[in-house]
Amino acid sequence: MNKNYLQRSLLFKYILGVALFFCCIPNLVAQQKDSLNPNKENNLPEVLIRSTPIIDTLQRIPASVNVVSAADLQRGDQLSLANEINKNPGIQMQQGALNLSRISIRGLGARSQYSTNRVKAYIEGIPLTTGEGETTLEDIDLNLIERIEIIKGPASSTYGAGLGGVMNISIIKPQQESTSIQLNGLVGSFGTFKSGVTAALASGNASALFSYNHLESDGFRDNSTYDRDTFTAYAKTQLAPAHSLAFFGNFTKLKAFIPSSINLQDFNENPDKAAFTWGQAQGYESYDKAIAGLSHTWNFSDKSAWTTSIFGNYRDGYEPRPFDILDEESFAFGIRSNFNTAFTIGSIPVKSSLGLEYFDESYDVQLFENLYEDNNGNGTLQGNSFSEQHQDRKYLNLFAQFSLQFTERLKGEVGVSYNHSRYVLDDSLNNTGEDRSGKYTYPRQFLPQAGLTYEVVSDKFIYANVSKGFSLPSVAETLTPEGAINTTIEPEIGINYELGLKATWLNKKLYTELALYSIQVNDLIVADRIAEDQYVGRNIGKTDHNGIELLINYNQSIAPGWFLKPYGSLTLNDYSFDEFVDNDVNYNGNDLTGVPDQIYNLGIDLVQNSGFKFNINYRHTGMIPLNDGNTLYSDSYNLLNARADYSFQLLQQLDLTIYTGVNNLTDTDYAAQILPNATGFGGAAPRYYYPGDPVNYYVGLRLNYHL
Repeated sequence: MNKNYLQRSLLFKYILGVALFFCCIPNLVAQQKDSLNPNKENNLPEVLIRSTPIIDTLQRIPASVNVVSAADLQRGDQLSLANEINKNPGIQMQQGALNLSRISIRGLGARSQYSTNRVKAYIEGIPLTTGEGETTLEDIDLNLIERIEIIKGPASSTYGAGLGGVMNISIIKPQQESTSIQLNGLVGSFGTFKSGVTAALASGNASALFSYNHLESDGFRDNSTYDRDTFTAYAKTQLAPAHSLAFFGNFTKLKAFIPSSINLQDFNENPDKAAFTWGQAQGYESYDKAIAGLSHTWNFSDKSAWTTSIFGNYRDGYEPRPFDILDEESFAFGIRSNFNTAFTIGSIPVKSSLGLEYFDESYDVQLFENLYEDNNGNGTLQGNSFSEQHQDRKYLNLFAQFSLQFTERLKGEVGVSYNHSRYVLDDSLNNTGEDRSGKYTYPRQFLPQAGLTYEVVSDKFIYANVSKGFSLPSVAETLTPEGAINTTIEPEIGINYELGLKATWLNKKLYTELALYSIQVNDLIVADRIAEDQYVGRNIGKTDHNGIELLINYNQSIAPGWFLKPYGSLTLNDYSFDEFVDNDVNYNGNDLTGVPDQIYNLGIDLVQNSGFKFNINYRHTGMIPLNDGNTLYSDSYNLLNARADYSFQLLQQLDLTIYTGVNNLTDTDYAAQILPNATGFGGAAPRYYYPGDPVNYYVGLRLNYHL
């Protein structure tokens, strides 16, 4: 009996069990003792989701949305989002280095070679995703994040291209009528050092925040030194009772060396070494990057508001690689405007959201020879330029979404968006002998979405939705190694079907989410490797993404002032190629490359009101197919992380938090990131693996001074 059959059989049994569970909900509810008086301290708070077009509580939204709060981020080392992102079912963030990660949601984006390019991201309403669909989250300092809201799948019509989903990041804001200064510092294994200062002021109708953060590390592996400085500013003022204006800006300066992936023998015997060519070239990436936005909100009345944001970003990057040197510069500007109002149709209350987003990016790229082999062991040496291009990328999204409260318990949502994407190419230098200059337009996309939420009994909701989404090819997938443009490549298109349950139990001490989904993707983009670290993207095949997600949070008082908060999540999936024939090889029915078939997380928070906190988390990640033929899988692995905090008051206006933690407590050997479909050249073994850090430690402090 083959592995695929066993997985599908297991998935069917889980789906059947879930269906029976839905049928039994009324009986389960009837067994609860309604006579118990709820203890408000023990109750899990009701979560308001702000990133959906129509703001509502988490349980009433007919879609799967996960929230990562600032308190969640303080369970980890304050260096990487991966530990907390991966606690959410259906989401996987593989991170091979501090500057290298790939996020996939429900298997979408798992086959990307290096970066995140099927998931969109915004910070304070400003797109972090570039015009060609690439998202970088590693630059954001975790001390500044208030919360991350993750909409899984194409469930929202307002964000356009982002088949895998959308991540909306909010930063911390100054508290009303307060002035504070926060200092933070951390030291850890592998020469890791982090420091920062944040000043915040709020008085009357104005508030402001400024923060500087520095992070450096020698890294566990050779050629992995990392150095980053981040400057962040936020300000808001109430211009008039109905008008407010807000500003957000962020500047990042980074230089990070790249150890790249290694083969199986090195992974087992010398996981700390860099790939040979990357080590010889001393390859790295460096860039200066800035984003800024200005947002105006006009509250017409209690029922109507209009928010308009203008934004821009700039990036100047230089990346020496063994096969070439990439010199790139981009500038983008755009506008996002959203009008929300409420009205009635007959006796049905309706909330609506109408708006647009326009994004225009100018991108210049030049490729040079890397003559590191002629540089006497001194690493990168820039040679002649062999490709030079200028691109203008333009993206327009028009959207409308409506929420209809049919009855007190039944709510419906419908939405549609129109998306138009194109780029203009000026091919200044091309060794192919063919000038590819011109205008290239992707097919226009109309993306419908519909959902229903029904409150079966108090605080227990079932929902269903159907939605369509798409994702644009990345630059790496559209540019050939010679610098030419592949004009035949098309966006990936997917349709998502989802059924779920969101419920609180035991007097709101226990919260559960259960989701069953199926996503069918057409025009799948695959990366065809033609040389070492060089790829060509092609549309070929279809994939099926079927899965089950479970999330559980519990809050229990165990003694006066002491709370125990266990949590857990489970991801079971059956992702496979539906139609995929490549070079006359049939991959139909094979497991989708780059994503594990199961992930589960278990954790406990122990919290004392006087200032003590302790968290321990266990995560299991299943085997990952490394190639489309499923001839090789990475090993499953288990990770155990822990952290303890103690907060206390030094003086009347001075608070101190000290913390310490351990990552990979059991010193597990594992692949933190894999390179799908790696191919060996010149007799070398394929380099599939980015080794994860061995056991490592950190200690930090946070000092708050309130004036």
